[in-house]
Amino acid sequence: MTGDFLGYMRMAIDQGKRSKAEDNRPHPKVGAAIVKDGKVLGSAYRGEQGSGDHAEYTLFEKKLPDVSLRGATLFTTLEPCTSRKTHKPCSDWIIEKGVAKVVIGMLDPDPRIHGQGASKLKEYSIYVGYFPLHLREEIEADNQEFILQFRANPKAEGEARFDYTNNNGRFTIGSGEHLFETMWTKASDVSIHVYNDPPSIEGVAIALDVKALSDISDASIYDMSSRARTVQESQFVILKNVNGYFAAIHVMDIKDRTRSDSQDELIFRYWVLTDKSHDFSSLD
Repeated sequence: MTGDFLGYMRMAIDQGKRSKAEDNRPHPKVGAAIVKDGKVLGSAYRGEQGSGDHAEYTLFEKKLPDVSLRGATLFTTLEPCTSRKTHKPCSDWIIEKGVAKVVIGMLDPDPRIHGQGASKLKEYSIYVGYFPLHLREEIEADNQEFILQFRANPKAEGEARFDYTNNNGRFTIGSGEHLFETMWTKASDVSIHVYNDPPSIEGVAIALDVKALSDISDASIYDMSSRARTVQESQFVILKNVNGYFAAIHVMDIKDRTRSDSQDELIFRYWVLTDKSHDFSSLD
């Protein structure tokens, strides 16, 4: 890897550190630089010229709309996106502009995008490379809050959306005494295994008779005698942690890339009883 390439990567990282979030939710810090024939044509960062605008979009449509980018190399700290609500995703802009090479800092931790952006570029014969490890680690440190939202939610009530094939299938809910380290593995495209293996979990059960959270008036009645349970979409999981607190998880959607989906993803909603009671019926 040439010194020039490392310099362009550093430029993208430094741009990313300037990123502006559009609201209070965790958003990635993304910077990009584009180079052609050894000359830097431009650089940009997320939110630089518009709230929520991605770095690549800012480069292509706001800074360099009339500049030919065919054959250029793009250095971006985050994998280009594959879907946007208001305009084409960044991967489509890259393909349309004729960019020849894309060098990526880190893959997107969002399971809806993870690996999909890079794969799409390769399908169009665009070379895809990656920043070296020490620079990737810096980017990940800059984006720790953004990354963690796909691995943990410290609130007592919330939603999870994550790739259950990464991070040993773990997603942590709650915090302190109310911590639950949930652990999942693939079963099918409509079911998933959940375990009591993590040290914070004492027991796991399925509330087979439950259609809504309001039906769970006593979480302690469910059988927690097995290490693992296989959960279907729409079912409720009951967890008890080592501190005696209960959590209820409603499994909303299971995606499986080996069958019919574009990614592996589990989506669930959860509630933690912080008063050591067993009754969820009043929370719905």
